[in-house]
Amino acid sequence: MKETKKNKLRVSRVLLAMGIIVGTLFSADALRRGLASQQPYNLTIKGDFRNTETHTEASTGNTLSYSTTDQGTTAFEGVKYLGYSECELYKKDVSDGILSVFNDKSPAKVSHQGTMIDLADEKNEFYSLVDEEVELNEDAAEALNRMMEDYANETGLADFIVYGTTDTYTGDGSFCPKAFAESKAGYCVDLALNAYGSVISYDGYDTEGWIGENCWKYGFIVRYPEGKKEKTGSEYCPWHLRYVGDIHAAISTQKKMCLEEYVEFLEQYTFEDPYTFTFNGEAYQIYSVTGNEDKLTTRVPVSGNYELSGDNKDSFIITAHKV
Repeated sequence: MKETKKNKLRVSRVLLAMGIIVGTLFSADALRRGLASQQPYNLTIKGDFRNTETHTEASTGNTLSYSTTDQGTTAFEGVKYLGYSECELYKKDVSDGILSVFNDKSPAKVSHQGTMIDLADEKNEFYSLVDEEVELNEDAAEALNRMMEDYANETGLADFIVYGTTDTYTGDGSFCPKAFAESKAGYCVDLALNAYGSVISYDGYDTEGWIGENCWKYGFIVRYPEGKKEKTGSEYCPWHLRYVGDIHAAISTQKKMCLEEYVEFLEQYTFEDPYTFTFNGEAYQIYSVTGNEDKLTTRVPVSGNYELSGDNKDSFIITAHKV
């Protein structure tokens, strides 16, 4: 009988100890939840946090798809500043970027160039160069290679010559007889054709017209399109392409806008009421900040998934990838 009583006593002690442990765990969890509920969620972060996250762009080419809307969005309402940091923009930088509109009164300068590469070192076999000293912005060069490869695959031809980029010969006998104020920025490509060993002008027609019809898929636009002289100040120049990036080439092409019209269109949108756009299944928002002050302030994604460009006048345009 004594042995049975001892066993009962030990069991009761074990059960009591287990009850104390369970109660302690519940109390600790309640305390943790209470502390967590007091954490601030509506944070305002100052500073320009860029390139903290890399994003692989969707492939462009024949499978490209896009859709747009002119409607404003309420996506930033509520905790609208969460995930965004303040960004200070300086008037001295308003001429930098892929959307800057240059003209004879306000031309591009070498200082506006981004990272430039030597095309002779980076080009593929699907086009040729006028000489061995042709430089181009690295993003534009990568897009040019893709475009020319796809052109060759579609047509069986590799007859384009890059006749100039930042500096194009426009003297007697030139196949690109006009120089442009924007070329020094490094985003422009002037084209001619190699016809059975002879160089001829590219007029945008025939099989080679594929470039003018499809260049937007690679981030290029025909900078001086037909019927836009009143806005651009120039006649139709099918041989002069300007790199503006995939997103902006797609929107401006869909809306049949030259660069002047397109930049003016974007400048009506703000951080609070951005322009929304879907490209290859990815969502983007575009907005601008305008002013004559030496320093302007806007908000940009903390993730760094955005691109900034001045307009060479009084506005900055932000293209933000919505994750």
